[in-house]
Formats: sequence, structure tokens, C-alpha cells
Amino acid sequence: MNGLDACKRQNHPTGAADMIAQSVAEIVSRHVKLSVEGIDRMYLNVFVPGLQYELGIVKFFRAHRGQPLPSAALMSPMTRNFVAALEDFVARREIPLVQFSKGQR
Repeated sequence: MNGLDACKRQNHPTGAADMIAQSVAEIVSRHVKLSVEGIDRMYLNVFVPGLQYELGIVKFFRAHRGQPLPSAALMSPMTRNFVAALEDFVARREIPLVQFSKGQR
């Protein structure tokens, strides 16, 4: 005999049967939210493991970007646009920006 059967026989439902049918994502979506009151600093480091290998780069440009050949000429504008968008975001919100030297933390 399990606990659910015992509750059903006693006509004292616990609601456990309904909870079991829900996923964790469903429960969390109704009960948890992220709220940030203030943040001292944020460290952004972008690392995409799949792009550390030749075949990953080829796949990215062919499948994701629709380009027949991977090329640094294609990557450079993407990088420049990403950096420009971050710098614009920081400037519009007057957020201090500190650029680290290689190896500096």
C-alpha cells in the first residue's frame, strides 16, 4: 500500500496525485522568479566549445549561417557587431566598463 492509496481510501486527498503529473519546469515557472536588486559587477566571458574545432566552425557557418565556406572574413563582422552592441548597451546605461588584460581577473 502506498501513501496515495491510503489517502484516497480515507477521502483526505493531499493533492499529491496532481503534483506528480506536473514537471519541475511547470512548478518552478509559477513559483520562482529572478529578481536582481543591485549588482556590483558582471564578468562576461564567452566560450563556445563547439567553435574550438575546425568541424564545429564549418558546421556553424554552413548550418547556422547558411554559408557554403567558413571564412575569417565572415567571423570578423559578427565579432565587431557583437562588441559594438555591448559597448552601445554599456554607454546608453552609463555602466562603467573595465576591459581586462589577457590573464587578468
